[in-house]
Amino acid sequence: MLPSTATVIAMDPGGTTGWAVFDVHPEALIDPEVSILENINFWTHGQTDCGSTKGNLGDSPHRGISTTGEAAGVAELVGLCRSWPGACVVIEDFIVRRMDQSRDFLSPVRITAAISQWLWQQNRHYFVQQPSHAKATVTDERLKRWGLYRSEGGLNHARDADRHAIAFLRKCKADPAFRLKAFPHLYGPNMLYGPVVKKKKESASLAQG
Repeated sequence: MLPSTATVIAMDPGGTTGWAVFDVHPEALIDPEVSILENINFWTHGQTDCGSTKGNLGDSPHRGISTTGEAAGVAELVGLCRSWPGACVVIEDFIVRRMDQSRDFLSPVRITAAISQWLWQQNRHYFVQQPSHAKATVTDERLKRWGLYRSEGGLNHARDADRHAIAFLRKCKADPAFRLKAFPHLYGPNMLYGPVVKKKKESASLAQG
């Protein structure tokens, strides 16, 4: 069953993949007087090793890649998505901005491809966001002010995932069409927080026939 709350899973893919889960009250995304950050039902974040230190790095069929480490990390991230069947999945987009021929450089592409394949098989889709958008919208200073900054454990990638989740929720609040695309089970016609659409009455002739 799909949840009655708005849940976002955000990921910053790479050898160490940051992830965050934000679950908020749906009214916070439609009422301008209701704060998103004051209506967080649940929040957690963390980092998953996708081959950065574990797996078969020294004995991989692809030199420079821990194939088993990446596969194990992807399995953990898929498990996270499976645990939240109604969640919207947001993944940081990857665009090549420098010359780098190392195999590890393209780990975000491989991890995103693996996760998107699983989502497609489950008839789920995902959204992408530019890292510059998330960092400009949700700075460290704002995270600290909101009480969402955790410095222990060097959770840099997890914080980047937090940024993406919050930026995504803000976009949903600002754009009704985007919000509907993200959470059709909440904001679609005749859904719990969507517009009420009455069925057209049949014409008298059809009713009599």
